[in-house]
Amino acid sequence: MDPQLVDTQPASVAAWLERLPYADLPECGRLLGQGLYHLGRTPLDPMQRYKLLKLYLKALDRYYPLLEGETQHSDILSSPKTRLLAMLGVKLFANLFVAFKQTLNEKLARNALLDRDQPKIELLLYTMLAARQYLNISQQYYCPLPDGFWLDCHQLHALALSRGWQDKALAGDDALAVIYRQILLLGLTAANRLSNAELQLTRRLVYELAGQISLRPVAGLPDGLHGYLLDPQEDSPPRYLRITPGSLDADCSLLDLSAALDSLRRSLEQLQKTAGSVPSTQANDEAQLLAGLVEEWQKPRRRRHNRENARAMAEVSAGVAPIWYRVNEGSWQLPGAEAEENIPLRPPPPSCLLLIVNHSESGYLLRGLPRDQSLRAGEILLVNPPDRPEDAQLCAVRWVLMQPTGKEVECGVEILGVQPQPVLAMPSITHSGDSFQRGLWLPAQYGKPDLLLLPGRPFSQLREFRLLDPGGERLVRVSKLHQQSPHFQLMEYRLSEDF
Repeated sequence: MDPQLVDTQPASVAAWLERLPYADLPECGRLLGQGLYHLGRTPLDPMQRYKLLKLYLKALDRYYPLLEGETQHSDILSSPKTRLLAMLGVKLFANLFVAFKQTLNEKLARNALLDRDQPKIELLLYTMLAARQYLNISQQYYCPLPDGFWLDCHQLHALALSRGWQDKALAGDDALAVIYRQILLLGLTAANRLSNAELQLTRRLVYELAGQISLRPVAGLPDGLHGYLLDPQEDSPPRYLRITPGSLDADCSLLDLSAALDSLRRSLEQLQKTAGSVPSTQANDEAQLLAGLVEEWQKPRRRRHNRENARAMAEVSAGVAPIWYRVNEGSWQLPGAEAEENIPLRPPPPSCLLLIVNHSESGYLLRGLPRDQSLRAGEILLVNPPDRPEDAQLCAVRWVLMQPTGKEVECGVEILGVQPQPVLAMPSITHSGDSFQRGLWLPAQYGKPDLLLLPGRPFSQLREFRLLDPGGERLVRVSKLHQQSPHFQLMEYRLSEDF
């Protein structure tokens, strides 16, 4: 667009923003993103652009809650519509960050004699807040960050330190130094392994704990210490390394998380006490998340097995019920069981074809169009070569990442077992309205015991279930929780008579 055609008058821009179709989220997001894009590329006095950007912020305060309300209770990656909304949201905040960064640089480049520092400080703070929100929405929608993002954040913090502005804050928000630490802590957290609910809690914890993080110059550290190293000359978040001060630049720092970890452990202990005295699914889930964060912030996960490249295709189905249908030979009726539904159920969506990019002993890297399959962190998958259901493997999604195009999705999956079998399960002590639930049985193999996978949170130590399979009904007790996600629990069990 010709820069001369871009509206730069605050009154008419405000009127245009007010008229935007906020009820039409895709169109409104597209128009806001375009407006910010062109505003950032139109020659303007920096303070004039700053005024216009603040008008856009008011519009975003109206648009973003609507976008979040549309996406937070749905699987972002499961449909073209939600993937489009995710990409529009990410591009929108990317353009906002770029526009604020450009305005700040232009303002700093003007060394007028009577220039006040306050507008520069405000611009720096808004730019850091835009960076934080850009990171937030990228993680929320499982999108990769562009090259240069981390270097920009490090340079903004370095600017604040050089001017003595690190403790400055906008009314009602955190100081710039704290915002930077929030960004760093979010950056070293594997957000693509978390569900939307887990990510929201993680973000709240990060915001609360970031003020307890300190940056310790490497010059005063002993040789051979392991920790998260921050190199402001690198385009990356802090990385967990063996720190050798003699080989590092003087501006490198150790991200000292000890105080934040102590606070997190205290919260975890309190949650565990609460869950122990008053059993609560929410408390147990939060305790599991906090335990994972404590582990990750002390030392990140490392790949356990070497990966080998592969260029094969796989049929993929997601979710306990669709997988149950497939392994039950395309039927909702378990052989030998009484029909429970009077109304015939529709078959699940067809499997999608994904590319196996690489594989290891423990899992696969898959990429492609998920179509109607729910490739979300913690979901259960059935993976098999095309037209070879006898080679099916039951897997769990460990992490997800949307590709930059917004169409394809990439995910890492862990193999749980092979040849899952359909079963029906119901607690032996029932309540009104209880009925058999569809589940999956993994037969004992490779030194692993019989395992039962059920949706939700049914596990309780030695809880007894009626287990129905094509061979008949048995009473079993679950004895050990092997693993769980927000979407399933995988439990070891034995016949009740063996206890």
